[in-house]
Amino acid sequence: MHIVSQEEMQALDRYTMDVIGLEGKVLMENAGQGIFRCLISKLKAQDQIAVIIGKGNNGGDGFVVARYLQNHNFATDVWLVEDQHLIKGDAAYHMNVFLNSGGKINGIISDSHHFKEHLSNYTVIVDAILGTGIKGCPRKAYLDVIHLINQAKARVVSIDLPSGVLANGEPFSHEAVYAKETLTLQYPKLCMYTQPAATFFGETDVIQIGIPKKAISHQGLKRRVWTKEDVKHTLPVRDPFSHKGTHGKGLLIAGSQDMPGAAILSATSALRSGIGLLWLSIADKAKQTVCSRLPEVLFESRESTDFSKYKGIAIGPGLGRSEDGEALLAQVLGEKDIPLVIDADGLYHLTNHLSTLKTHQAPVVLTPHPGEMATLTGKSIKEVENDRFGISETFAKEHGVYLVLKGRNTIITSPSGEQVVNVSGNPALAKGGSGDVLTGIIFAFLLQHENPLNAISNAVYVHGAAADQLVKTNHSLLDVLASDLSLTIPTVLHDLYLDTMC
Repeated sequence: MHIVSQEEMQALDRYTMDVIGLEGKVLMENAGQGIFRCLISKLKAQDQIAVIIGKGNNGGDGFVVARYLQNHNFATDVWLVEDQHLIKGDAAYHMNVFLNSGGKINGIISDSHHFKEHLSNYTVIVDAILGTGIKGCPRKAYLDVIHLINQAKARVVSIDLPSGVLANGEPFSHEAVYAKETLTLQYPKLCMYTQPAATFFGETDVIQIGIPKKAISHQGLKRRVWTKEDVKHTLPVRDPFSHKGTHGKGLLIAGSQDMPGAAILSATSALRSGIGLLWLSIADKAKQTVCSRLPEVLFESRESTDFSKYKGIAIGPGLGRSEDGEALLAQVLGEKDIPLVIDADGLYHLTNHLSTLKTHQAPVVLTPHPGEMATLTGKSIKEVENDRFGISETFAKEHGVYLVLKGRNTIITSPSGEQVVNVSGNPALAKGGSGDVLTGIIFAFLLQHENPLNAISNAVYVHGAAADQLVKTNHSLLDVLASDLSLTIPTVLHDLYLDTMC
């Protein structure tokens, strides 16, 4: 499923209306019907419903919803923020249809006291005030209504976006509607995956409004959500005549005397994710600690490594920040034809070698968290978090890398700027070592898939799904360890492959 910006959604609407010839009032009717169908399954016969409407197209959707609610005998009041004569275009058309169908409109500005009195009586509020068209802070009249909605005890359902949220995910400090549920139209918007906007959405459903495929393909959308179905359709299928060398011959450069565990976590995760042969290059002082924990791993000397014999190299987890670590990274970057995964301390050392990335002939995968991304770009963490999509795209295209910007809804960006958003995972992943596990999964998948973006997206999904599986069964959000994630990879992969065979 695609993810769209404010401008992309508006372009889709324009193309559908101006080129394909589907009128805006038809799209609005489709939206209202779809919202009603989704809403009705969650309503009770005794619910008291308020549909609160602004003057734009979001309000037009609200008039359609209100008409269907009243036609199905739900106790429904319509409240309009603006005066009726300010409603224009397709929204005015549906306002008149609503009125001609026997509907009644109550004015908020003209009777604010009446509105405040009645608000406490409603069990459901449909927020159809502001949609994707707003920029910056709403006017005071709208902010006052938003504030009253947030104080009400009713369940709030927002149409498209919670009113006040900015569609492109820009940071804002004004008040916005806190929705229990948001029914977004056609496609998710950027703001659903950025902070602070994402906290306002509650549960989300996507309502199709009839945008034809031709309009979608004409727009050339480059962002999408990566779901379980995407993973199942892109998992590699093993040839029954394959052997261990077929599924990746990789070198993991990880671990140090102080951080041997990082190497164990990454290596275990790579092995659990299907890599055929794995060598580990680790500091001599840590080797003894690791050997007994990784019987399937071969060990490589750090002093005389022939990098060219490997089909892929991952470097960074627990590597340390000494000059030796940077020298190792420089050697690895010199192998232009070998796929690379760079994480953790490898990213720390990379800041001095960014100019070499563009010359690499094979895929390079970087896996920074926001702090590491800030270091790589010279920006603050706040700047990175305020523009996760934009900064990721710019960096990936500039340096020719696959960038995995970790966090809630991790964003994977290809060198061409194509972006995938992961929706698996939960706060249990906020634990030391979790990133080391992810590095191992990405490394293994990268060496088994033909398509690097699919490989990385699948790896990020499996990592998050392992956390979801643990919390769903016998763990809390607090007690999950990174080693638990490694041990749960088989369960996740078993379920995914089982689904593909059914």
